Amino acid sequence: MGDVDAQFLRGLFDEEGTLYTAGRTALYRLHGPEGLLYVGISVSPLTRVRTHLREQPWGPSVIGIQIDYPEDAEAAEREAVFTERPKYNVVFNGSHPPPPADPASRLRTELAVERRRLAEFEAAVPRSPTHLRLIERGIGSKRARIAELREEIRRIEENDRDSGRDGGPAPPGYAGRHAGSDSRPDRPAR
Repeated sequence: MGDVDAQFLRGLFDEEGTLYTAGRTALYRLHGPEGLLYVGISVSPLTRVRTHLREQPWGPSVIGIQIDYPEDAEAAEREAVFTERPKYNVVFNGSHPPPPADPASRLRTELAVERRRLAEFEAAVPRSPTHLRLIERGIGSKRARIAELREEIRRIEENDRDSGRDGGPAPPGYAGRHAGSDSRPDRPAR
């Protein structure tokens, strides 16, 4: 990446680091001459964009960056990739949206996302005391969420083992027999 590119990216940060706003997740779009190249999410969008520019074979063809902060960035990313069809996204870019996952699988996906976000927080270099406080708060939050997810996955898998299920789809008639009970793995026991 040339000096002009680095200056451009540094210029997008203000003195207080508004792009590191309390761990909010950004949805970013990378555009090229032929249209939308990639859609992604990150708590440090410019750091992530810089990585794409350096490491992806299509990085040099990026000519525009759009950054938004939707309420639910993960859902917004999924919808954007599915409807806008960026050239280099792989996940969610099929002709049909992926089916909803079983509870443990969904939580494993969320765990992977939280681990990635934690790694982004830990890799961020603080540029001011404000950055440092926001990053430390984000790291603490992600560590707590990862612990919660791991415990919930363990509980669901233990329930599945105890009931003879392997985490796959419910056996025929399972939902009907248990429709009135609160023993579903996605609800806490009362």
